[in-house]
Amino acid sequence: MSQSSASEGDVDARDPGREDREPPVQPSLAGAATRGFLWTTLAWGGNRLVVLALTALLARLLVPEDFGLVTAGLTIITFFDAALDLGVGYALVYEQERGINARVRLAAGLNLVLSAAICAIGVAASPFIARLFGESDQTELFAVLFLYPLFRGAAQVNDAILKRDMLFKKRTVADLTRAAVRVVVSIPLALTGFGAWSIALGIIAGEAACMVFLWSLVPIRPDFRLRWSRIRTLVSFGGAVTGVRVLGSFRSSVDYLFIGAVLGSAALGYYGMGYRLPELIIANVLWIFTTVAFPVYARARIEGLEKLRATMLRATRLVALFGLAAGVALAVLAPLAIPVVFSETWEPAVVPMALVSLALACQSLGWASGDVFSALGRPGLLLALDIPATILVTIAFGVAAQQSIAAVAAVHIGFEIVYAIIRVTLAVRVTGVAAAAMARTLAPAFATGAAIAAVGLPLRSVLPEDSFWSLLALTTACGVTAAVVGGLTARREVLGVLSAVRNRVAPAGSRQPAQ
Repeated sequence: MSQSSASEGDVDARDPGREDREPPVQPSLAGAATRGFLWTTLAWGGNRLVVLALTALLARLLVPEDFGLVTAGLTIITFFDAALDLGVGYALVYEQERGINARVRLAAGLNLVLSAAICAIGVAASPFIARLFGESDQTELFAVLFLYPLFRGAAQVNDAILKRDMLFKKRTVADLTRAAVRVVVSIPLALTGFGAWSIALGIIAGEAACMVFLWSLVPIRPDFRLRWSRIRTLVSFGGAVTGVRVLGSFRSSVDYLFIGAVLGSAALGYYGMGYRLPELIIANVLWIFTTVAFPVYARARIEGLEKLRATMLRATRLVALFGLAAGVALAVLAPLAIPVVFSETWEPAVVPMALVSLALACQSLGWASGDVFSALGRPGLLLALDIPATILVTIAFGVAAQQSIAAVAAVHIGFEIVYAIIRVTLAVRVTGVAAAAMARTLAPAFATGAAIAAVGLPLRSVLPEDSFWSLLALTTACGVTAAVVGGLTARREVLGVLSAVRNRVAPAGSRQPAQ
């Protein structure tokens, strides 16, 4: 890589810049980061609401087999999604160059070729995929679904430029455009009897519209000339990032595979239901954070290692505070939330929900440090950790699945505790942050989590079971406790977020991508 700052990636303890305190983050970067998170949250929330409403409507117009057909096709396609651009977009964000230069044009050309190749392979394999799912007469539907990686991949570099320049408001408009077009296409087709095609064509049309919109926001003339030296630098960095993404995607689904294969579909249903609320409230927020964190860290690195340290510590404090508070609260609420929200039929999901909530709470402790490795040009270090970690947790899930879904969920907790400790330790090492500063950063999260447990558990024991009002009272108590203790122990960060929310429509001062 051409960035000289990548050499700062391994900072020794004797580095004079290493400090036992948390340096301040400059308001411009902190404000841009918070605004980016808020815009990305709006995009995610808007998409989820639109898709939920569309699904609810289509469920009344279509039969389960229609949804099953599309889900089967998207299951195959999702496997390619994590590696769709070989991490080239990450490389462009890391380099923090300006404008649309030769490397950006080469990356766009490489992405178009890769996306077209995946599409062509998928179309050619459609007859085999259709037979795999026992739907030989639906070959054309599976073939059309493989336009998804073509349209999505064709705009990956354009999207990466918006991330690089931290123009998250424009990304939000693109995401909402995708959702709106999907609705406009799917509903009329469903009403006129197109069945599964109404879902598939809505998805494809949404991706095509988003692609065109991103092209209009960031025009790039692709370079299709094979410049192997430049391609090698892009892919060498991006390949490690892609490896981390693929392994993370695998770890997030392998437990489902073991439960379904060993314990059966009923057990998988209970386990999936136990995962539903923790995933919605915690896991999705962590992934939203990741979308914003990498470009913010990369920008901070350019401004100096001290800025990167301060940014990481601030992000770690906020993410850990949210994750631990939400995780402990959901674990406390699980015995009431499952029967009240989903009915008493789902009682076996209570223990998995509590355990998964605590596991995601532990995951949040080290989550904010993950993108630091890529921002410093060291994604291979995280990949070296993830390879053995993935192997070990896969074995553990396989063994636990022989016992129960609760045992599988318990593996999550053990894994996330050990993984968070190792990842935070590595992040402290490569950034030069003092261990004492990191401990103080995480202290508000532990204090808030402990306070929620201390208030919530005794209160739950005296409340009537299976009552909506009990759930509401317990949720309120946990929320108030989190707000009070979190506000006291992380006052500066909480006030900063609230200030950014109040001023979210203020001009961000961000650059337009140069043409």
